[in-house]
Amino acid sequence: MIARFSLLTLVALFGLLYTAPVSAATIVGKLVAPSIVWVTDVAAVHPIVAEMRNTGKTFVPDLLAVPVGSTVRFPNEDPFFHSIFSASETDAFDIGFYPTGPGKEQLFEHVGVLDVRCHIHALMRANIVVVDGPFASAEASFSIVDIGAGERVVHAWNREQGMRSENVHVARPNATVVLARAL
Repeated sequence: MIARFSLLTLVALFGLLYTAPVSAATIVGKLVAPSIVWVTDVAAVHPIVAEMRNTGKTFVPDLLAVPVGSTVRFPNEDPFFHSIFSASETDAFDIGFYPTGPGKEQLFEHVGVLDVRCHIHALMRANIVVVDGPFASAEASFSIVDIGAGERVVHAWNREQGMRSENVHVARPNATVVLARAL
């Protein structure tokens, strides 16, 4: 729960500090459960370097969203080895065994949801959601800014309900589009 709160706090802080260009649209809506939400808009993808730490035989955070083309570093803060992998169809990887330290990095080149595990510690589990547009981590409602005009798809994902999507039409660059149903 602490990891989710931390991610939500960072997303909320980013929202307070970031102002979308005047010509950008906004999509708002409600959620049926806390989720990662994103809008497909490849023109708005900006890869980043993110971290998913190994600490106390857990991943922190245990849910991470990154834009396609991003790199995730897996630092090991435990006094023993880890061996992180994902057998997911999207961007499967195995970074091998590594000791305490800065860890290893993995590039994510395809959109999708990855189930991340440790070969050594079977109870370690996390998810990385690789998105193809602006995103947010939200509890009950969301507002995603900096959306270009045109046909878009709004996606929401969480562990309990999986993927939900809705097609939307953004009529003009400075529009606000309100989804009719909760995702």
